[in-house]
Amino acid sequence: MPFSRREAPNCDWCQFRKNCLYDLLGTKESKKAWREMRVANPFKSGEVIFHEGTTPMGVFVVCTGKVKVYKSSRTGQQLIIRMEHPGDLLGHITLLHGGPYDASGEAMEPSVISLVDSVSFTGFLTKYPNASLALLKALAHDVRMADNKARDVAFKPARSRLADVLCRLKKPGKTHPVVAGMKRRDLAEMAGLSIETTVRLLKDFEERELIAKKEKDLVLINEDQLRALAGLTG
Repeated sequence: MPFSRREAPNCDWCQFRKNCLYDLLGTKESKKAWREMRVANPFKSGEVIFHEGTTPMGVFVVCTGKVKVYKSSRTGQQLIIRMEHPGDLLGHITLLHGGPYDASGEAMEPSVISLVDSVSFTGFLTKYPNASLALLKALAHDVRMADNKARDVAFKPARSRLADVLCRLKKPGKTHPVVAGMKRRDLAEMAGLSIETTVRLLKDFEERELIAKKEKDLVLINEDQLRALAGLTG
């Protein structure tokens, strides 16, 4: 299904707007222009939004769902470099830097993705200088997240990194938070671990009654202890 304006959610009604570039734009004029530029498309779980090595289409925004950004080796192995949630931008760094995408983006669950094409986005930044400042804030957030991930890989033990990933992937469940339908390989790549280490640690978490397996999901039975293990506060 192609991108269309009909599929674009209303930014003013969006529950995730506080996490989005839209909320940083400030003026009514720039927000109106942003809404009118966007087209959107729903993606099924596993559908690729953009491919590594292709020419940038523009700037994407995750409106709903979850997207993994990953690099591929020549043998087909994947390395997840980050995960994007509602309100996050995709493809903006490549568009600003120039050249093809250096990674691929894939929906990890049913997702709605908005797109502002390259020409429109460049013209938007030129016409609304406050939008450039908003974009800089979004880029600063990306840099901070990358720095934090590099720090965690360097200093956090494997157990803490996996606990951190589980806590950040959780969704509300009937009685406990749930990490829904995640492959062990994806968990390993996000934590910077081998699949073998990830499987071993998940079994250890299960034996310690921190998590429980339920079909394809992981139920976080003791989230507080997992957060403490991950070094998360608040």
